[in-house]
Amino acid sequence: MKSNAGLLVTGFLISLFCLGYFSRFISLFAATLGLGAGAAGSYIPLIHIMNRRFRGRGKAFGLVMGGAGAGIVMSGYIVPPLLRVGYRLCWYALSGINGAVLIAVLVFMKAGEGRMKRVDGNYSIGFPAAFRGNRPLMLTTIVYVLVGFSYIIYVTYFGPYSIDELGYTERTTGIMWSLFGLNTVYSGLLWGALADRKGSIKIACIVTVLLTLSVALIIPSSAKPLLYLSTFLFGLSFLGFITVIASIMGAAVEQHLMGAVFGTATLLHGGGQVFGASSAGVLRDLSGTFRVPLCLSVLSLLCCIILLLRLRAIETRGVYPISDLHSREKN
Repeated sequence: MKSNAGLLVTGFLISLFCLGYFSRFISLFAATLGLGAGAAGSYIPLIHIMNRRFRGRGKAFGLVMGGAGAGIVMSGYIVPPLLRVGYRLCWYALSGINGAVLIAVLVFMKAGEGRMKRVDGNYSIGFPAAFRGNRPLMLTTIVYVLVGFSYIIYVTYFGPYSIDELGYTERTTGIMWSLFGLNTVYSGLLWGALADRKGSIKIACIVTVLLTLSVALIIPSSAKPLLYLSTFLFGLSFLGFITVIASIMGAAVEQHLMGAVFGTATLLHGGGQVFGASSAGVLRDLSGTFRVPLCLSVLSLLCCIILLLRLRAIETRGVYPISDLHSREKN
């Protein structure tokens, strides 16, 4: 898994370099594909490694997600000055930064190899069987896909909605959106720690309610305070949702299958994003307003809440799969 993570990050930084070096469409298209593959897949092996080696899944996953949030905030300060010099320099600088991060990660992981307690197991269950008959895992994956469908509508169209339809300036919209970036730094760790203490499914319900509220707030009114509150709640809840979903999956499958299961679920999650963004664009063109696709996003999130409540009921009845996994970890 460490080698997989290294390969993905290496492909990511090479793609960044190629985006600055090449000018032809085919080359840039290939580099963009590599960039997407590296960005989407590099954290999946890290989730797998942390799931095997830390009992406090929520806090561990939250740290991973918090790093992504910190990167979002840092890019807001690093990228604009570089763009004034030239976009090629910007891509080269980002490639160099990722290269330095890759080297640091490989060194730290190798140094900590001997100190980390391994909790791998040679379990009989295989990857295909991980989903078959596993209702909690299936429900969790469906929720993960639906949130992918829902959140991408908000992320993609918040800016055009604020500027083109509500009439706010780009500067004001940027300030509103900055609340999202700032909250992503700590929200994953916050909700992950609460999930470890109160239960991942219970916290997932709370986070999804906040996510739903953040989208619903900006549909009926164009008041500026509501838009600020919306981006604040969205940033507070989004990475928290990803963190607790990963924790739920980590409890629902054998530890050595977490990478494959979470990777498959993330692929489906990405499919939900593609369908959400495209269908929202069609609805916007047909209706003439961004409020219609935002309503669709809210409806999808409400379905997620219902499914999570169903998952909570399954957990309460004590029929969660692989019920002896935690006892094996303690031993």
